[in-house]
This record gives sequence, C-alpha cells and structure tokens, in this order.
Amino acid sequence: MNTLTICISVSVFILMMTIFYKPAKIADNNRKRLNQIKKSNEVQMDDALEQPFIQRIIIPFFIGMVKWVSNLLPKKKENSSHQKINQKLKLAGMSMTSSEFNAVRLIIGSCLFVGVIFLIAVVSLDSSAKLLIFILALLIALIGPNVFLMLKINRRQEEITNQLPDVMDLLCVSMEAGLGFDSALIKVGERLNGVLVYELNMVHTEISMGKPRRDALRSLAERNPVDELTTFVASLIQAEKLGIPIKNALVVQAQELRVKRRQRAEEKAMKAPVKMLIPLVMFVLPVLFIVLLGPTILQVIDQFGGI
Repeated sequence: MNTLTICISVSVFILMMTIFYKPAKIADNNRKRLNQIKKSNEVQMDDALEQPFIQRIIIPFFIGMVKWVSNLLPKKKENSSHQKINQKLKLAGMSMTSSEFNAVRLIIGSCLFVGVIFLIAVVSLDSSAKLLIFILALLIALIGPNVFLMLKINRRQEEITNQLPDVMDLLCVSMEAGLGFDSALIKVGERLNGVLVYELNMVHTEISMGKPRRDALRSLAERNPVDELTTFVASLIQAEKLGIPIKNALVVQAQELRVKRRQRAEEKAMKAPVKMLIPLVMFVLPVLFIVLLGPTILQVIDQFGGI
C-alpha cells in the first residue's frame, strides 16, 4: 500500500511538472524581463533628473526649434554657398546641415532683434546710443555664427595637431609589440580620446567594411585638412607602396612634429609681449598715470591758477 501511494505521488508530480513547467518558465522569464525594464527605466529617469536644467530642457527645445525652422525654410538646390557651409560644418565636426545652420542664424538674429527692441523700449537712451546698439546686434547676428564656426574649426585642427605625436608614439609602440596597423588603430582607440582618435576609429571602420587602406587614409586627410595630418597620411601611403616598415616612418614623423610644436610654442611666447603691449598702453598705463600723477597735477593747477 505504501509503495502504491509513493508511485501514485511520483506519477502525479511528474505529470504536474510536465504540464506546468513550460508555462511557469515562460511566466518567470517574462517577470524577470519586466523587472529589468522597470529598473532600466528607473535608472534612465534618475540619470535624466541629475542632468542640469539646460541639458534637460533648454538644449532639446532649441534643437527642436532649429529643426522646425529648417523645415519651414524654402528648399533650394545645392549651390556653391551651401557646399561651402557644409564643408565648414564637416571641418568643425558638427553634425548639422546647411539649412539647420541657416535656421540657427535666423533664430539668433530674431532673438537679438526682439531683445534690442525690448531694451530700446524699456531703457531711455539717446538716438545715437540706440542706433549703436542696433548696429552692434545686427553685426552679431550676421557675423557671430560664422565667427563661432571658424573658431571651432581652428580649435579642432589645433587639437588634431597637438594629439598627433602621442597617437604616432602609441601606434609605433603597438606595432613594435607585434600588432598590425589595423590592430594598432584599435589599441589607440582603447587608450586615448579626442578628435583624432575618433577620426582614426572611422578609418578602422572603413577598412573593416572593405575599403582599401589607402583610400581610407586619403579620406581622413580630406576630412581634416591639417598640414601635419596630411604629411602623416602621405608618409603612411608612401611607406606602404615602397614596402618600408610603417613604424620607422611613424618614429621620424613623431619627432618632427614634436620639434614643430615646440617651435610654435616658442613663437607664441615671443609674440606675447607684443600682444600685451596694446592693452597695457590703452588701459593700464593711463589709469596708473591718473592715480599717481593726478593729485599732483591738480595741486599744480590750483597753485598756478591763483597767480
């Protein structure tokens, strides 16, 4: 009787496991996935709330306004001006089209115009001061975005120039350790950060997708028209054509770039006194003369004025 009871119990257990195991497993997996989704949403919400107000509200609102205004602008065929703007945006590393850039200029000009109108209406100023403020706002609206774009291009190219010797040294060390050029590019992407590293990662991606190495390097030089980078790319292509070890070319190029960077720093140091002379003469020395000689001159004027 006990044996029969045990057999029946085991049979019922096996039957229950056979019937309900798969649905229970599916329900348990669904529950785990829902919990993971809830936790990820909570983490994303916490990260979003920790960001500053400008990043959470102002910047997304401005980006949405730029896209809306760019869609409202008339769509014209690509001409030379649009191509120049697109080229400058690429050189600046900005993922923006020419129509979006024009939309930014329009928004900035409109905001400045409204601000100037409000300032003129609220503050009582002379007509000449109002005209001067209006002309200044107009110049900022017209020239400001282009000046910002040129400064960003120059800053990006300078960062590439400064980072190039370190990248060459790491490439050389990686290749001396036995890695190939493509593997050395991966190592550079793991160890360093910056604009040049991002561009080299793009080169590695293009090579991985089947693009020839020479064409990928030429594209790198075309995207970033920096003299030092162009020389670096040309030396790599030349070394590959002639069968010269690339690491030897990298060592020579890195030494030359460090010498050029030191020479540029010395040149800037030599120019610093000349640049400091203008604010010194216009702003510092007149105030110093007023403080030191002003009381004496006033006393002399009082004494001789009474004679």
